[in-house]
Amino acid sequence: MIKKTLTRRQTLGTIGLGATAAATATLGMPAVLRASNGPIKLGFLSGLTGLETILGETQLNCFKLAVSEINDAGGIAGRQIDFVVEDDQTTTRGAIEKARKLIAEDEVDATIGLIASLTHVAARSVTTPAKKLLIYTTYYEGEVCERYFFSTGQIPNQQIVPSVDWLTANEGKTTYVIGSDYVWPRKSAEAVKAAMEAKGGALLGEDFVPFGTQDFGPVFDRVKAADPDFVWVMVAGSDLITCLKQYQSFGFKQQLFSNGLDELFSFAHPELTAGTISNQAYFMNLDTGKNRAFKKAYGEMFGADKPINAIGEAAYDAVHLYKLAVEKAGTTETEAVIDALGEVEFDAPQGKVGFAANNVMRSNSILARGNDKGHWDTIDNFGQIDPLVPGCSL
Repeated sequence: MIKKTLTRRQTLGTIGLGATAAATATLGMPAVLRASNGPIKLGFLSGLTGLETILGETQLNCFKLAVSEINDAGGIAGRQIDFVVEDDQTTTRGAIEKARKLIAEDEVDATIGLIASLTHVAARSVTTPAKKLLIYTTYYEGEVCERYFFSTGQIPNQQIVPSVDWLTANEGKTTYVIGSDYVWPRKSAEAVKAAMEAKGGALLGEDFVPFGTQDFGPVFDRVKAADPDFVWVMVAGSDLITCLKQYQSFGFKQQLFSNGLDELFSFAHPELTAGTISNQAYFMNLDTGKNRAFKKAYGEMFGADKPINAIGEAAYDAVHLYKLAVEKAGTTETEAVIDALGEVEFDAPQGKVGFAANNVMRSNSILARGNDKGHWDTIDNFGQIDPLVPGCSL
């Protein structure tokens, strides 16, 4: 657990434990009474160890960058942001325990972060009954319709459907899904199947493997036998690197698509990602003034050679959107902030963003191909797509 009030000018190498005396003095007060006293308190909860470490560290960095920018500019309505960092270890138990701690002990005004869908499901079992705001910053399977849950990552109609439209037009009408065995790949595979069939295509097969799988040979044997036009991979975290290495060793000629690939994988392993295709809301090579400024600020804070990915950018957006909502509401009281979140927009690195009536962010959809330098070359930018959660209007 880490508590900190941060500005960009402060050293980031060592983050102090314990909140400021002012924050401590206000912890017992209701949020509405703390509106003019002491810092606003955010919780950051994500996988900083375990399978998703490769993603969690950058997500946290982008969260910190947003906090530092806001604090350096005077805070939220003159109040600095203090935050507590918790590691869910990419486990349901960790997510539940740390969500409870952030709400009951740390009394955070909102919680931001999370990666694996199994952890957002677990955290929501705490935050939603407690009527506390949770902002999830990773692309996921969608389908959630809860007042206290917001997401700044893509959902299937923003990520999967546009990708299928392009792939069926350019690669072929059949695919085979390989994924980790949990809710995001399984539910996403249902969306892939529906989107393929809508284009006259077919999902020939699907395999879901346990976390920590080291031998993808039996799966790849089944893929070869099915002979799809392209292969769709949704293997999570560090397991994806193992999968890509073995995919290459099997000598597949089919195009590999993965909506889980980004700069965190490609910077470290350009030899594995060159030629692969991905869809994200954000890639570092977006040529806009806002993105150039974002990358510069990130480089100054964490190192110019460090990659940024869509999950990180979505965490950055979440903090700024929360700031705007609190200022619009005039309070940190959860119900008022939730109402205000639907009325604010932020000029993000990916473009102007805001929440739809289903609490999902209107985000970009960018199809890109990995190059041998570790970056992603845009194939097609579908622009902002309104999120679709059937039957949901909050």
